[in-house]
Amino acid sequence: MSGAGQRAGGCLCGAVRIAAAADPAVQACHCVQCQRWTGGGPLLSVRVHDLQITGQDCIGTYHASTWGERAFCKICGSTLYWRMQGKPVAYVALGLFDDQSAFAVREEIFTDHRPGWLPPWAGASQSTEAEEIAKLKSHLAGDAS
Repeated sequence: MSGAGQRAGGCLCGAVRIAAAADPAVQACHCVQCQRWTGGGPLLSVRVHDLQITGQDCIGTYHASTWGERAFCKICGSTLYWRMQGKPVAYVALGLFDDQSAFAVREEIFTDHRPGWLPPWAGASQSTEAEEIAKLKSHLAGDAS
């Protein structure tokens, strides 16, 4: 993960804390579920590895699809992460990090659902729902073998 740097952060109330190596490239997901989950805008998330989470007993999950799991703080409701069910967490919400310097939106997904009031990020790659679903199906087919 080029450019990854160790970051720490947590939810609004502090019950859940994270530490991870975080890629500076931010992904903006405009799917309808992410818009509802975040209150209107995209889910801004970053790829992480070596993730450490404290406050596991305060994490609630919601299975919004047959493959995805959304996690939130059961105390304050903060968005924490989205992951493939049964897989390690790969992306966490950008807003969790105490220091958000050096991050930049580099990828927008589900762009055909981007609200009209929100312009595209300059320089970010763009993909539609159909393109993302095709990538997901390909990924899942690879996991099945």
